[in-house]
Amino acid sequence: MSKYIIAGIDPGATVGIAILDLSGAKIASKSTDGGMPDAVRIVESFGTPSLIACDKVPAPETVQRIASYFSCKLYVPSHNIREEEKRQIAHGAAVANNHERDAYAAAVCGFRLYANKLRQIDALADLQHGEKEKIKHLLLRGYRITDAFASLGESGAEEDTQMGKKPALPSVNAPPTAHVLHREHVLSAGELKERVSSLARENANLRLLIERLEEEKEQLASRLSLLQNDMRRSLLQDSELRHLKHRLHQSLERMHFKRKNRVNQEKPPVVLQKKAEMPEEDVLNDDAKKIDLEKMVMDYRRRKNKGT
Repeated sequence: MSKYIIAGIDPGATVGIAILDLSGAKIASKSTDGGMPDAVRIVESFGTPSLIACDKVPAPETVQRIASYFSCKLYVPSHNIREEEKRQIAHGAAVANNHERDAYAAAVCGFRLYANKLRQIDALADLQHGEKEKIKHLLLRGYRITDAFASLGESGAEEDTQMGKKPALPSVNAPPTAHVLHREHVLSAGELKERVSSLARENANLRLLIERLEEEKEQLASRLSLLQNDMRRSLLQDSELRHLKHRLHQSLERMHFKRKNRVNQEKPPVVLQKKAEMPEEDVLNDDAKKIDLEKMVMDYRRRKNKGT
């Protein structure tokens, strides 16, 4: 396992993580749904980040916070890395999903930015591997090359003074000794100053975040109060509308009932209509009866005149 690493981060509901060593070789790629805390835990399990990288401009807030947590530089590309470029970079890298692919592409692009300087340090024959890794780590942290070598010398002098001699490196399977653990946690004055400055920035960022959250909370509370008032008003209006509809329905029923009664009162009785009406057949019968009577009278007069 490499002591110093480059970590690519693809934030989101599922966080993609890619780990490279300082020679650009892939160590691992992971993805998690546990958010920032789980992502930090995974990165820490592989080593100390010298560089955090992302694939978008501007850098997402989650990636900025992770870089601030580890007090290391954040690589942000000059433009959003295109999908085709990501596929080309990740070809053959055995990534499990698009989140890991994007994180791997970000880590590789971050490494490429410093690749020439890192290779120059690898080419130095007088330095041991651990010393080269330390210098590359400081270089990625933002140190000038001369300051990185000076810091390496200070660390060696402090170790010689405190331990008396340089301890032998333990075997792969041997547990770490107290001297080795102490040596790993020795920080130079520059690193301590950088750490304090980073913590101060993180503290300021968290305070700003708290202020924004408080403002958002007040806005949401005000909006909730308005929505509740609108809901009450709507319920009252609906109740009043139902009451008015009921009254209108009752009024229409009363009007219909009154109109029906008025029509019934004005309509003449059926019996009177029958008496007033005279069928045409009856009139003709009456005329026929009148004609027969006249004939009878004429016949009577004729017979009377003959007798006389």
